[in-house]
Amino acid sequence: MSSHHYDITIIGAGPAGCAAALALRESRLKVALLDKAVFPRKKTCGDAIPGPAIKALHSAFPFFQGEFQKLKEKQKIKNSSIFLENGRSIDYHWKDPAYNIRRSIWDEFLLELVQKHSPTELITGIQIDRVEQEESLKLIPATGHAIISSKMHIGCDGAGSVTAKSFNHRVLDSPETVMAVRAYYRGLKLSGETNHFYVFKKHLPGYFWAFPLGDGIFNLGFGMKARRHGKTGINIKDVLTEIINDKDSFHLFNHAEQLSEVSSAIIPIGGKRGQYSGNRFVLTGDAAHLADPLQGHGIDKAVFSGILAASHAISCFNANDFSAAFNLKYDKMIRTGIEKELRKNRYRQIMLSKCPGLLNIYSLFGK
Repeated sequence: MSSHHYDITIIGAGPAGCAAALALRESRLKVALLDKAVFPRKKTCGDAIPGPAIKALHSAFPFFQGEFQKLKEKQKIKNSSIFLENGRSIDYHWKDPAYNIRRSIWDEFLLELVQKHSPTELITGIQIDRVEQEESLKLIPATGHAIISSKMHIGCDGAGSVTAKSFNHRVLDSPETVMAVRAYYRGLKLSGETNHFYVFKKHLPGYFWAFPLGDGIFNLGFGMKARRHGKTGINIKDVLTEIINDKDSFHLFNHAEQLSEVSSAIIPIGGKRGQYSGNRFVLTGDAAHLADPLQGHGIDKAVFSGILAASHAISCFNANDFSAAFNLKYDKMIRTGIEKELRKNRYRQIMLSKCPGLLNIYSLFGK
């Protein structure tokens, strides 16, 4: 088979991969962005784009705000409300703009930015089977496509990362995951500018959500921390159906029309000390277990880590050093920024699971 050589390869064209590619746009390095899917693609997600992700993209890329304003298929979110079983709620009003956007639309939008604003070569529809390490890295496709090689690699390939598996790399000594399911519905009697969270004592650590997407469509889902080996001890699809059909929720969902099948996802969460790099590679987003252990979201952390990975990759080329020892500088950036926040939220998640009454107290006194 023939081969193609790049300075940097990025596997995974989601938020982390696109953020990394955009951050490399002026580096003068030859970059390839690969993904096994052909876009637009389906992606199981709550479809919530946190305000910090929007803020980071706007700060890093001067063209982002103008392009984002052109995107019509987005629902601005001004509030979030956490509803407890005793009828109380904890309400937040967001100062930074947050949005709900279907992941199929959001990911395609970011990929279009890469194609429009960077010289990155996009390669989609090719499954990379493994990454081999010699004097350079070699990305071996599962089919008869050409081998792709590079000096530096950024793994943005999500849960079950091919990058991590190829090097037998364990990000965490005892990894934890969240199992989540979601489906699209229409006809809910809920605010279109508020993300709704419902907490049930028997389903901790986890929650049910109802996120508006505009035009009367909602993303309804349920996520719960897995115990071991990606298992929750319950059928989370059954829990989703149970909550939607519960008589106490009848006034909210009695006219709801299901628009899609229920789909599921595994979310690798962080909050423990991790190892985010190795010889000639760094990991980002879900591949680095950077999803929030309290809320389960990871798009903001994917964007942050993608930008940091690009900055570090440029440093590697400036120093002509791609070693595992040099890449520990990337680990330090993740630990002092993203990991520190995830550790705090993991502690909060553990405390709420052990003492769910804390939410009731906070609903009385907290804002």
